[in-house]
Amino acid sequence: MLESQWEKGAAMAKFIVNLVSARRQQAAALLAGLVAFVLICLLVTGFAGQITVTAIERESRQILKPLLDRKMGIQNAFALLEKDAVAEPCSPLFLDQIRRISLLPDGLQEFAYVGEAGITCSVTQGRLATPVPLGKADTTLSEPGGPIEFWAEREMADLGFSGIVSSIAKRGHFAILYPKPKTDLPLVGWLRYEWGLEDASGAFWPRGGEAGLYDRNLGSHAIDVFSLSPAVRGIHCDVSPGGICVATVVPILPLLAKGWPILLVTLFLAALAAVGVASQMRAAVARWWSLDSRFLRTLGPETIQCLYQPIVNLKTGEIEACEVLARWRDVDGSTVFPDCFIPIVEKSGRTFEFTRLVVDRAYRELSQIKTGNAPLYVTFNVFPCDLREPGLPAVFSDFLADCDRFIPVAELVESEAIDVKTMQSRLDTLRASGIKVLIDDFGAGYSNIKNLVDLSVDGVKIDRSFAMAEDGTVAARMLDLAVEMVHATGRAIVVEGIETEERLEMLRRHHPAVDFVQGFHLSRPVDIGRFERLLADAETSSSRSLIRRAPSTANEMMVEAFA
Repeated sequence: MLESQWEKGAAMAKFIVNLVSARRQQAAALLAGLVAFVLICLLVTGFAGQITVTAIERESRQILKPLLDRKMGIQNAFALLEKDAVAEPCSPLFLDQIRRISLLPDGLQEFAYVGEAGITCSVTQGRLATPVPLGKADTTLSEPGGPIEFWAEREMADLGFSGIVSSIAKRGHFAILYPKPKTDLPLVGWLRYEWGLEDASGAFWPRGGEAGLYDRNLGSHAIDVFSLSPAVRGIHCDVSPGGICVATVVPILPLLAKGWPILLVTLFLAALAAVGVASQMRAAVARWWSLDSRFLRTLGPETIQCLYQPIVNLKTGEIEACEVLARWRDVDGSTVFPDCFIPIVEKSGRTFEFTRLVVDRAYRELSQIKTGNAPLYVTFNVFPCDLREPGLPAVFSDFLADCDRFIPVAELVESEAIDVKTMQSRLDTLRASGIKVLIDDFGAGYSNIKNLVDLSVDGVKIDRSFAMAEDGTVAARMLDLAVEMVHATGRAIVVEGIETEERLEMLRRHHPAVDFVQGFHLSRPVDIGRFERLLADAETSSSRSLIRRAPSTANEMMVEAFA
């Protein structure tokens, strides 16, 4: 009746868990895939944006080059005028000096002298009858040689150039007149720009290109993808403030339209990566989250399974003990091994509860079978942290009450450095209640000979890695040393991991003697039904024997199990 109810409950639990887990796994996978897709797209966008910004900076330098060349020419011309035009201003010698400078191949041919009233003389007009006032400058640039004042596109009729428009740059008393180029700066198909002068106060004086770009770029992000017209923007100046600046804008949508093949490939690769991430996420959720959830929700007497592996007296060949190995039955009926759920038990702090469930299950099953005339030693792995539990001996109360048939044995793994005095007091409590104690996995981890000497235990189980080692290896030689050390303390010796007949024969010939053996060569862990048949088959052979008896000498004494 109980099993029928469990099966119905398991079927319902299986349906619910699978339904919920599948939805959660799918949602987590989709979310992870979406996040991965967005992150990859943002990464690619950032990379492409950085490339675009670099290209803009390169094109900005190209745009600024002719302007900077002209600026450099003006600065050099001012330096020459200040150096060479040293005669009386507007005198014949002075005019001859500035004419010589105007003949240099820098494209600047009209120089003038500016007095307090305005332009007094020039290269082409000589001394003017009436000075030409310049008025307030349109802007002023700060330069190392001194500030340069600019007047943009002035009519030159007063200077004798009717119908000609020219710009004027003035430093000190010298002025340079230069015409506006017939064509604007070089055009770049994918780039829009505006150039101009920025004065010492940071005010911008537009001189060419698309009007208003400089003002729109101020305060905007370099990569502006959230506006109605997403674009990559920038402002580049030779010096700031007080230099020549170019404001640039690269519209993103036209670039994407032109580079659609690259865009499609990028989106495809991003989607492919997102699918991979989603798949890995779903697998991770299935392996970790759902297992933890199912185990902690369903852990109980009905889901714990016990298998029994015989422990054989090497001298007599009789089954004198068995190790209880726990398994967990998942909601779908599959068997889960300890390496998957023991970490969950430890992490959740349910070690004591888990040990009680295993011991109770083992007693319910073992008490229903015939175990022979001599008591059967039943060994259990005990979590080291459970030794602090005062109720640990009570967990084995059923076995202790049935002492004519069973003797419980606690196998302790030294998983951490221990305080010998504290540990000994806990072991004394166990042994006083009738529970035998073994040190498990001796020779591995924290297990050491000092603890073996200091702790009062009934026996030692030598780690399987030594028994499974190849002949002639260091591990194989260490097995001899381990057996000799344990034998010297007078403790019973159990060697686990016996996989071959050759290894078994080697142990039977070993001196000092090994007391008990355990391993797949003798028997794999089996359920209670098969374990009962093993005991029954041994009884029909007049002893609980899995292996043939070893030769004995006249003075050889029988070893009492874990005595």
